[in-house]
Amino acid sequence: MALSLHTKLCDMLGIEYPIMAFNHCRDVVAAVCNAGGSGVLGALALSPEQIAKETKWMRDHTDGRPFGVDLVFPLNIPYSATKQDLLAMVPPDYRAFVDKIKQDLGLPEEIYGGAGMDLMDLGVGGTSESQLRQLEAALAARPAIIAAALGLNREVVAQCHAAGAKVLTLVGNVKAARRAAELGADLIVAQGTEAGGHTGRIGTLALVPQVVDAVSPIPVLAAGGIGDGRGLVAALALGAVGVWTGSIWLTSHESPVADYVKDRILEATDEDAVITRVYTGKTCRELNNKYVQRWTLADAPKTLPMPLQNLYSPMPIMVSTEDEKSLSMFDKPELRDWASCPAGNVVGLIKERKSVKQIMYDMVSQAVDILGTA
Repeated sequence: MALSLHTKLCDMLGIEYPIMAFNHCRDVVAAVCNAGGSGVLGALALSPEQIAKETKWMRDHTDGRPFGVDLVFPLNIPYSATKQDLLAMVPPDYRAFVDKIKQDLGLPEEIYGGAGMDLMDLGVGGTSESQLRQLEAALAARPAIIAAALGLNREVVAQCHAAGAKVLTLVGNVKAARRAAELGADLIVAQGTEAGGHTGRIGTLALVPQVVDAVSPIPVLAAGGIGDGRGLVAALALGAVGVWTGSIWLTSHESPVADYVKDRILEATDEDAVITRVYTGKTCRELNNKYVQRWTLADAPKTLPMPLQNLYSPMPIMVSTEDEKSLSMFDKPELRDWASCPAGNVVGLIKERKSVKQIMYDMVSQAVDILGTA
């Protein structure tokens, strides 16, 4: 079958299919690029040196195809602070609650802190200063796109444009979309509440056309609940120029997500991906687990705002074969019900492990069949 599915997004990025894929693993990102889409590396927990290493690898393994780097630039975080400054903001009752969880489960005494103590000044556990250092490292790799998954400001937009990178940002409501347009974003992702990871309150079906109308002629991508060709076609019908996807890559052969977490995704229903603040302090959709449930009990303290919530966390937000620390925490099978992974409601559609190439082919071919353009 000769596949044809060309939109404005394809022209903007020089890609074959209007599919963008977010993932924390360079192998998944590169495979999406090589299959005709555009992969975006989640780099919020990477040091500038790691970003340089990972982006060089992706450039070497994608034959010049366009890829992106995803960072966060949340508002209302300290501009500059030491690890000790940040830890001092964590209240005693919070520390006591977390310490008890670690003691009850036999977890290591050291703080996991999302990406670990050595990276506490980066990403969701960081400062504006550290995030700008990440941005500088990402731009040095000359990616096609810098994606701002959380927050955006004029300084970031100006630096990206000066380096020749397009700016993409994710929004969960029309107000945020208009602000992103005013700041100069080149692409806006209207992300419905169904999405995994940080997400808002409005459903994809209602949000996408409102954002399209609000920011025209800036191109809009749809995200949240998109898991196959039907979702891609629906996004195009709503006025989007393509889709931003994440959860569908978690169980791919190339994905480093731990096998037992992949199994839980394959067994999950749409209701098994829940919104919680316990990992980052902001609303984040995750696979339900005992850690999330523990925070709903009466003795749990209030979650803290970003970046404090994950600084003293005993739990990784995802269990990955690329992170030996997260794997070792769940060596005992009885602890694996405490493990999680950012995932959207679309997990109910994911029923088998496939290669990235096969996932891409299945999505595109189904969309082409529906549209009757084959």
